Amino acid sequence: MDKIKLRQICFYFACMMPATKFIIYPATLAYEAKNDLLLSALLNLLAQGAVIAAVLWLSTRTDKTFFDLLKDAFGAPAAKIVYGALAAFLLFSALLPMLEQRAFVMQVLYENVPSVLSYAPFFAVSVFACMKGFKTIGRAADIALPLFALSFAVLILLALPEADFGALLPVGRTGAGILRGSLYGLNWYTECLYPLLFLGHFEREKHGTLKVMAAFAAGALAVLLFLAVFYGIFEDIAVLQQNSIAHISKYTTAFTSLGRIDYLFIFAMTIVFVFSLCVPLQMCVHCVQAVAPRLDPIWPSLAVNGILLALVLLLNYSFLEMQQLITQRLWFVFVLFAYLVPAAALLLQRRERAACGKEENRE
Repeated sequence: MDKIKLRQICFYFACMMPATKFIIYPATLAYEAKNDLLLSALLNLLAQGAVIAAVLWLSTRTDKTFFDLLKDAFGAPAAKIVYGALAAFLLFSALLPMLEQRAFVMQVLYENVPSVLSYAPFFAVSVFACMKGFKTIGRAADIALPLFALSFAVLILLALPEADFGALLPVGRTGAGILRGSLYGLNWYTECLYPLLFLGHFEREKHGTLKVMAAFAAGALAVLLFLAVFYGIFEDIAVLQQNSIAHISKYTTAFTSLGRIDYLFIFAMTIVFVFSLCVPLQMCVHCVQAVAPRLDPIWPSLAVNGILLALVLLLNYSFLEMQQLITQRLWFVFVLFAYLVPAAALLLQRRERAACGKEENRE
């Protein structure tokens, strides 16, 4: 069975989870919530943390996978339908991050605007990762942690002297914008679904739930710190800073004579972005394989990445329209799959215990 270590799950939430929120998300949040963007992000993080804690609680009471729980409760056909829907959602959830990271790479890492096909090699990496399953997610998390820790620390330290945290005051003046920012940011907070798919694929450890939640808290603090520094630097023009991670340190005077050596750490952070972007696609292939276990993993890996590449080429010049559609019109899809499905999974464990109790009584 495909396995991932609890340590690696902790690393994922400590470094790869926050990295997905360092490109377009801060500017989007600043547009809706203005100086109250921290409150909007905090609402999302608290909701995400609650779902993760609930799934971890479930993991202490069953050794079965989510697919097995569904199969035992409703039968194999129903389990395959649910996993098929999850596969479609995971592919859908990867679309906007793919478009934003493609734009980030082309705008920040190239002096001249390259062809969209220059980003195509990513899909070769993604196909390989998808074929290897959860083990690759774990190994990527092991590599990503030191890269993220060093890059994030340096970029924040370079940016801190330029940040005016007074720009975040007064708190709460945005009103309904706080809730809109939280609602329209849901597509950046789908990681709470992943522990549900990890069920049965990692070994229990003493205080395992506490370790994962502590790692998640560290990642959440990194997100809040980044948002605070970002808004403290740009304030009212924060909505114009579409590639946030590349802009927060550009005003530092520490290395004026040496040029923008912060790019070295931005490049390192880009590796973490690539690892993070592969995860929903790997999860998607995992769901497809659960539906069709005899299928060689290369075929769903090629199909999933091929579909996403086709969508990226088709929507190459429609990022703004897709962002508005996904964030403002289709937010309920993320509520359903990333939050309600993991919450509903808790009922499966109760159903399983009730069924076991009936069998014992019959005996």
